[in-house]
Amino acid sequence: MKTTTTRSILSVRIREDIKQQAKIFAEKEHRSLSNFIEYLVLNWKKTHKEYNYPISNHEPNQETVRAIEESRSGHFAGTINTNSLDDFIQSCE
Repeated sequence: MKTTTTRSILSVRIREDIKQQAKIFAEKEHRSLSNFIEYLVLNWKKTHKEYNYPISNHEPNQETVRAIEESRSGHFAGTINTNSLDDFIQSCE
């Protein structure tokens, strides 16, 4: 099932030359100016993860983020034995 995203109006005051440059960039990306601004914000989030700004309610909480980072680091990595349930449980301890 497709979810809809609520849109809102944003009025900003910027220099005319910057506005014209943004329109050119948006056109080169085959985007509307509004969509280009959304793209910039989402791209900023991807490239500046150290800020960890939430964009939606679907962002993991801090505990989950730490667990993901810990898992990716391999710091506590070990060998999991999947020969039997008892072996598996014992190898997780």
